[in-house]
Amino acid sequence: MSIGNLKTEGNKGNNFPWQYKVLVGLQGIIDELQNGSDVTIVAPLGVQSSCSDAVSVALCENQYKRDITPVIEVVSGADGSIANQIYSISFASNGTADALISFDGGVTYVALPAGTTVNMDASGLANMYPGNLFYWDTTTNAGSSLIITYNA
Repeated sequence: MSIGNLKTEGNKGNNFPWQYKVLVGLQGIIDELQNGSDVTIVAPLGVQSSCSDAVSVALCENQYKRDITPVIEVVSGADGSIANQIYSISFASNGTADALISFDGGVTYVALPAGTTVNMDASGLANMYPGNLFYWDTTTNAGSSLIITYNA
């Protein structure tokens, strides 16, 4: 291990002091990694960063655990929505007529033909759909019915 021109710079033919300091520094890094010392990150906390500035972390099993409540509903002749935030949802049109579903808080509805299923998943850690985003209508078209399953 050498750096610089050993004949004209530094310690003139002896690079031991620099080499020794590098080795001591590397040993310090190894010791810290093996020690498992707690580290305090002071920035950027709570601020979304670009990937090049982000700090990678590994979550332990208790840092991000949520209890999930699975729900199933069979609706016919009713309108409704889900007030809770949800991780995933499925609409299965099991009636004889189109059911109406909305993914924008009930502003616009899409006809879900009988025999059709739509699955939505927020995909990923901490991703959830907001409450009152999904609406349905099984009153407009006589014979429409839905099986709705979701994880809240």
